[in-house]
Amino acid sequence: MKTRNPLLGGIIAAIMIGFGSWRLYNYFILGEEMPTWRVVLSVAIVIYGLVVAYNALINKNAE
Repeated sequence: MKTRNPLLGGIIAAIMIGFGSWRLYNYFILGEEMPTWRVVLSVAIVIYGLVVAYNALINKNAE
């Protein structure tokens, strides 16, 4: 069975959540013009980052 490094997963999750949140902040708060596909992609990146973080926490607690 393949094991994953929870520390690396946490770092990747933090980067993804940070990047996606930064793009969404610029769009919603600062009013930056952005195509719809970029907004959708930013939301997807944040959601995927949250999933990776959740899985990293579950794997860390299971060890």
